This record gives sequence, structure tokens and C-alpha cells, in this order.
Amino acid sequence: MFGFLKKRKENPFRAILRSGNADYANFIRELFDGLDNATKAHVLVAYQNLIPIIGAMQTVARQQDSAFSLDDFIIECSDKLDSTSDEINTRRYAWFLWSALVYRLVTIASGDVGLRDTLAEIWCDVARCAPFLKALLPDNVVWKAEEKVWFERMIDYEKPDMVAWAINHGGPKSIWKSPAIKKLAEEYGLFYHVGGGSMGPVSYIPPRPAPQ
Repeated sequence: MFGFLKKRKENPFRAILRSGNADYANFIRELFDGLDNATKAHVLVAYQNLIPIIGAMQTVARQQDSAFSLDDFIIECSDKLDSTSDEINTRRYAWFLWSALVYRLVTIASGDVGLRDTLAEIWCDVARCAPFLKALLPDNVVWKAEEKVWFERMIDYEKPDMVAWAINHGGPKSIWKSPAIKKLAEEYGLFYHVGGGSMGPVSYIPPRPAPQ
């Protein structure tokens, strides 16, 4: 009867967002270590769609003479994830939450090489899972058609090329010079461009067919 008088439990992500940068980066690293491959693949989709959402929110905030807070967006996603019960929205809020947490790490790692390398390791794990989208994305009902459009051509690529796309076009440019990228390139037989360029630090050159 008097449940409204009970003190609400604080959203656990508030404490995480208040933690120091190194602790936050380690939390994200451990979080992604525990995610399955399919979820990491969908984080790639969420991240691509998150960027224009954030841009739109920042524009609205400027027009209203207010400030956009990524932390508030993260808390809102977490609260909605906690309160929803249907499977589609549960997955949708979770994928956007994980991608927003990564995006926040991107912003705080821009001036810290140590955090940049942690971010690179996390994103390389996401890139390794990009090939799963070939089977996961076409018939997925969580993502709308306009949200899948970023991947129309990419899902037809060969597996190494999909991994390269996730690095060159699907994630943050700030990680391009990290040793983790070179390691990933060696793992998938990608050509690593030292220093990277405008098109990204890795590329896939299909092997030539054996002479007849």
C-alpha cells in the first residue's frame, strides 16, 4: 500500500559513471568479456545508429540552450531496460546501452593512450564478431530497415573484409594506431597500413586463385 514511500534503489550505472576513468575502462573491458558473440555483433549495429542519435540530441540541446548529457542517456537506457518486459525492447535497450558505454569510453580515452589501448582491445572484440551479422541481421526484427541500411553492402563481404570494415568505418578512429589493431590484422590476414589513412588502417586483399 505504501510502496511509494520505499526508497528506490539507485541505478548501479550511476556509481559506474562516477568512477575514475581507469576504473570505468576496466569495467567496460570486463563487461564486454562477458558478452556473447551475437550481442557484440549487435553492439556494432547499435553504435552506428547511436552516433546520429547523439548528434541530433546535441543539436536539440543547443537550440534549447541546454546541455546534452551522455551520462543521462546511459541512465535512461538502463532504466528502460530494467522496466521493460518484452523481448524486442529488452534487446534494443541493452544493445544501445552497451554501445553508449563504449561511446563514453571513446570520449574519455581521446587524450589517454592507456585508455585508448583498452578501448582498442574492446572494439577489436566487437570487430571479430562482425561476420555474425551475415546471419543475424537480415531477418532481425529488433532493428528497423533504416537502421540496417549501414550494413547493406557490408554483410555480403568476405569474413576478413567484414572485420576490416568494423575497424575502418564502424568504430572510433582514435584506436587506429593502437597495437591491438596490428594484432587483429595479423589474425585475419589483413594488410596493416602503418599510421592509418583516411580510409582506415587495415584492408583485405583476397588471395589470388591458383593458376590452372
